[in-house]
Amino acid sequence: MSSTTAQLRHRELTQEIYNIGDEVAEYIEHIMEAVSDWDLELVEDCLAEFDEIITEARDDSRTVVAELSGLRHALTTGIRQGTVSARATVEVDVDKPERLTASELERDFDIDAGLVDVRDLSTALNARTDAVVKRLEATVEWVLAETDKVANDLDSLSLPLLYGRVAAVIESATSAWINAVGTANPAYVRTMRGSNPPRFLLERARIDAVVARVADKLAQKRNAVS
Repeated sequence: MSSTTAQLRHRELTQEIYNIGDEVAEYIEHIMEAVSDWDLELVEDCLAEFDEIITEARDDSRTVVAELSGLRHALTTGIRQGTVSARATVEVDVDKPERLTASELERDFDIDAGLVDVRDLSTALNARTDAVVKRLEATVEWVLAETDKVANDLDSLSLPLLYGRVAAVIESATSAWINAVGTANPAYVRTMRGSNPPRFLLERARIDAVVARVADKLAQKRNAVS
């Protein structure tokens, strides 16, 4: 591999690390938007999608880091020494979010088991939802910061291990919302559903519409030719 080709591949692999982190963060944001819209079914669907993305991220990051590590070593030592500068560890001040459970939500934002005032119920459920969204937001920041750290220093931490920890935090927080809000108070959740339509669904709908129009034009051309 020539020096120029090696440098190009180095940039591609480094960018791929960022791409993997961005995709994980994006699917966490999908869950956030579904929770903010009080859409229980969508939350469950988004969590299932996230689980698939995390599995891919762990596998892909393992492969990318292995290749990039060898390439970076070759470009900083040996016959191509100095082609890529050795990178120092980047300090990022983002704390690892803790797991959030349904019992914690119920303890911190209690709902009286007796006669419940509608305003009290609303306040508690809104607070539980806000707490989950904030935990998901904090996890997005953590994912991006840790991914950036690895892109600069491959020895700083293990990306597959990181994404495993991310999955644990996300699955716990999402399940907490499902159990302490979604299934615990279905009537209230139904009234709130649709209050914050997820942006990613609107984007998917836009893309689907474009694809449908293109497919329709291609079909018309084929019919015209035949």
